[in-house]
Amino acid sequence: MQPLEAMLDGRRVIVCVGAGGVGKTTVSAALGVAAAKRGKKALVLTVDPARRLANALGLAAFEEHAQEIGIQRFAHHGCTVAEPLNVAMLDVKSTFDRVVKRYARSERSQQAILGNPFYQQASTALAGSQEYMAMQRLYEVVVDEPYDLIVLDTPPSAHALDFLDAPRRMIELFGSKAFRKLLSGFSSGTGAARMFRRGSLLMRGLGRFTSADMFHNLLEFFAALSETFDGFVRGAEDVLTLLHSDKTAFVIVSAPDDGSTHEGLYLKQRLSDEGMNLGAWVLNRVRDDRIEPLDAEEQLAERIGTILSPAHSDVMSVATDVAESALLLARMSSNDRTHRQRLVAQLGPNPALVSVPRAEIEPSSLRELDALAATLTSPASVITP
Repeated sequence: MQPLEAMLDGRRVIVCVGAGGVGKTTVSAALGVAAAKRGKKALVLTVDPARRLANALGLAAFEEHAQEIGIQRFAHHGCTVAEPLNVAMLDVKSTFDRVVKRYARSERSQQAILGNPFYQQASTALAGSQEYMAMQRLYEVVVDEPYDLIVLDTPPSAHALDFLDAPRRMIELFGSKAFRKLLSGFSSGTGAARMFRRGSLLMRGLGRFTSADMFHNLLEFFAALSETFDGFVRGAEDVLTLLHSDKTAFVIVSAPDDGSTHEGLYLKQRLSDEGMNLGAWVLNRVRDDRIEPLDAEEQLAERIGTILSPAHSDVMSVATDVAESALLLARMSSNDRTHRQRLVAQLGPNPALVSVPRAEIEPSSLRELDALAATLTSPASVITP
């Protein structure tokens, strides 16, 4: 069985990772379509979807709650699926709010945290919040919703596995005994708290380097949030357990360029080091192997001359431009072919390499997404060493 087909049938979660700008979100959506065709109740959970993709699915825009693309809508576009496809977009603020409500001990505590001015910014701007909440949202769906398959399109970031580090950073910070002791002292009214009161010697000293009020507000925020720390740590640990389990497999998506391939190889090594399941590597946007240079310019000019009006006086110039463009495309095609061969040699048989031809434009209709789904799951797309 083709590797992506096996993943669609045998996994509960598929996580698509890779550098930005390689078509990762589109590949995620196409995998969702492929799952729907196989009778799977599937959800594609995306983080930064393009409007073009929403339009391709027949939506005005993505929303946080799951939106269903029904069987009839697929049929209207000439596509056959056995189950509707569900899509949703991550809303960091809403997810953070739900996590706070889940772990706060009382309604009063919830309101103290949610109403904190610093929280209004921190819930979306705190370093790692997007990556951590993407993982929390994934875990919510896995635990609470009856989907056969969830395809996660990971956040765009400097490194595509920042989302994996975010739960660990949360565990390290909120699980830190020193950090908890500091906040406990701040909340208790003891000498430690007096050290951090506004106007104290320490706060005046800090004011030389940063806003003392901002630092005080930050401590107030974390002190209020501290009762949720155990919940955050448990949630992060549960997420990491899910990512390491046999329920989950990863798909690396790259383009035939050195930058995204280097990032992909880094991801492959990280996933191997973590003991996580790497199911396949999708090499996206590969130019057609059959592109070749055209005839000599004189012969080309003769052929063009039979097409252009006799009044056209610059046939040779047109022929030169066409020949140069064709030569450039042929070289780019050759470069893609060489890149793919080199990548196959680097990967060997594991993971399988799935090669996807370059399209004129990104898919902009259900029919085009359906065609991409067929390509992704075709045995002919798998490149063997």
